[in-house]
This record gives sequence, C-alpha cells and structure tokens, in this order.
Amino acid sequence: MSNGKQLTIFLNYVSLGILLPVLNLILLNRGADLKTLPLLIAAYSAAVLCFELPSGICADLYGRKTVFLISGACQMLSLILLLFADNWIWLLFYILLNGISRAFSTGSLDALIVDQALQEKGEACLPAIAARLGILEEAGLAAGCVLGGFLSCIGDSFTGNILTRGVFTAVTFMLCLFCIREDKICGRRGDRIPLTRHIKRGVKTVLSKQDFPLILAGMLFTGFFLISIETYWQPAYLKISNHTEGTWVLGILSFAGFLLAATGNSFCQRLLKKFPGRQWRIYSISRFFLGCALLVLALHKNVWLFILGYGSIYLLLGTGSVAENTLINQYTPGYFRASVLSLGSFLLQAGSMCASLFCSLFVDRIAISGLWLTAGALLIGYTIFMTLFLLIKRTGADEKKLEKQEFISYDTESS
Repeated sequence: MSNGKQLTIFLNYVSLGILLPVLNLILLNRGADLKTLPLLIAAYSAAVLCFELPSGICADLYGRKTVFLISGACQMLSLILLLFADNWIWLLFYILLNGISRAFSTGSLDALIVDQALQEKGEACLPAIAARLGILEEAGLAAGCVLGGFLSCIGDSFTGNILTRGVFTAVTFMLCLFCIREDKICGRRGDRIPLTRHIKRGVKTVLSKQDFPLILAGMLFTGFFLISIETYWQPAYLKISNHTEGTWVLGILSFAGFLLAATGNSFCQRLLKKFPGRQWRIYSISRFFLGCALLVLALHKNVWLFILGYGSIYLLLGTGSVAENTLINQYTPGYFRASVLSLGSFLLQAGSMCASLFCSLFVDRIAISGLWLTAGALLIGYTIFMTLFLLIKRTGADEKKLEKQEFISYDTESS
C-alpha cells in the first residue's frame, strides 16, 4: 500500500474523530434540545441505512474513487450547514448529508485498495492489508478524538472543531483526487453490467460458500454488542468509580480503547502469518472471548476490573475484525467487493438500531448490567451456533467424500 493511500485513509478517520467526542454537544449548542437530539441521531442512522447498499453498488458499477469523492463533497456541504446552523431544521439537513457521506465512504476506498493489492501480490497479502487498514482506522480515530477534545476547549461554540474537520476533509479529498488511481476493473463503461444482473451475481456469490452468510449475519450481533457498550460504558464507569478520578479519565479510556483495537489488528496479522488458513478459528475464538469480556464487565463492580474488561473488549474487537475482513475479502470477487463491504456495514448498523431500541425499552427494567449480559450472551450463543453448524457441515461433507472414494475403490477392484 503506497504512502499516499495510507495517508488518505488515516486523515479520513482523523477527520471523523475530530467531531466524534463532542458531536452531541455541538448539536445542542446549535439549536437542538434534549427532545430533538434523539431524533437527529435516529435520522443519521436512517440516512446511513438507506444509502449504505446503493452506495456500495454504485462503487462497483461506476468506480470506488468516484464514490469516495462524492462522500467528501457531501461532507463539505454538511459542515457548511453545521457552521451556520441555528435551529434543529438546519441541523436535520446537516445530519442527513453527514449520513449520506458516511454511507458513501464505507468500503469504497477499502475495496479499491484491496483489489489493487490482490492484483499486485495475490491472496496471501489479505491479512496484512486488512490489518493495515484497521490500524490506520483506529489510529486515525484516536488522533482525531484527542485533537477534537483539545479544540473543544478553545471557545464555547466548537467552531474550531468544525473548521478543522473541514480542513482535514478538503485535504483528504485532494489526496484521493490526485494520489490514488482508479482501478482498471472499476468505472469503465465497457465493464459495467446492468443493475439487476449485478445484484443477481452478488446474491449468488454470497450463497456460494456455506459459511459466507454466517459471517455476514454475525455483523448483526457485533452491531448489537457495540452499541450496548458504547452507549453505557461512560455512565457505568462513573457510577462504580463514584467520580473520584474525574471525567478526564473517560477521554484517556477512549483513547486507550482505539489504541488497543489497533494493537489487536496487528496481533491478528501476526497470528494469520504464523497460522495461515486459520481465519475462521481466530475469528470464532476472538468473538467468543469478546462476549465473555462483556459478561465480566457486567458482573464486576471493581474499577480496575472494569478498566481491564473494557481494554480487553477493544483488543478482541481489533483481533476479530482483521480475521473477519480477511474472510470477507477472500470470499468476495473484485467486481462485487464494495457492495459486500457496504452490506456488512448495513448489517452492523441494523444491529446497532436493534440494540438502541432494545436498550431504550429495557434499561429501566434490567439496568446496564442486564443489557450487557444480554449482548454478551447473544454474541457467545451465535458464535457457538456458527461453529457447531460449520463443524457438522464439514464433517458431513468429509464423510460423503470418504464414502465416494471407498465406492470408487471398490468398483475398481470389482472390475
């Protein structure tokens, strides 16, 4: 992966991280209130869901670089709206454009980079590429969150955060425009196929491997898991610590979480290099212990055990995500890669929305610990089901193959 591509990916996630820790505060500062804030967040999720799959299909049919540039243009327009917003209606337009931008950026540049790496180095490079993309993403988010937290201390209107994100978005746009070439299989008029045929080929691709739908379905449970921890870890920590360390610790833990996720990315790359072909095993083990880590977080009220559990969650998330992305890219042909990556993001968002609804309905009845026990148990249960299902299928296939070989051998001896 060239330095220009790495810098583009890194700065894109730095840009995203600049507003991440203070976005709700910015919305409240510029016209939202406690009643309209949840509606704006719901509108963002709806926009991402509606445009996630169409953006992936457009990337495959018309070019990944083109779709990423559209994302950057939408992001610049949304920031202009946010800069001058003074009521919730303008904020709604900002949120919708921001959601569209997020949907168009998901998987487009990643698919382009993966395809070019496969053409140059072959399938053996997939674990390294998946790990490098994950590390750039987590490191960029961590750097962006730190920068965003510093900028939020300057003044009381968060204008510095908005302008700085605008600068990073513009730089990312220009880097993509001039430093990244369009892959030959994308965006060429003669290579385009009708939309209906593209979708049919995609469905056939997903169903061609018995374990491919399982790993995509697993992203639903990962989305459910993520939203339950990301929504409630801060109030849970403050409750068990009795505010003795101050809220500044939350920023340190957020930063540490992203760095541990990047560490998990690197660790998984080394595992896959040492144990080639063991992607499924590494994925299953990391997801199983990920659920166990959340159970520990839910059942213990000690501050240090909480920090250990929180760090373990992000370390295991980073480890499993590389194995997951390696499998997805390994099973997906180049002409359908962006569509599949967008489908995965769509399922992740759908799981997050299901978790948001579940949490809002049951948090008063079962408390935060009950929500975490549910999310952890669901992830563990699905991982066990998926592993047993694949073991049974593969055992049955091996038995049939053995019976066929024995029949051929017996038939030969009889002749």
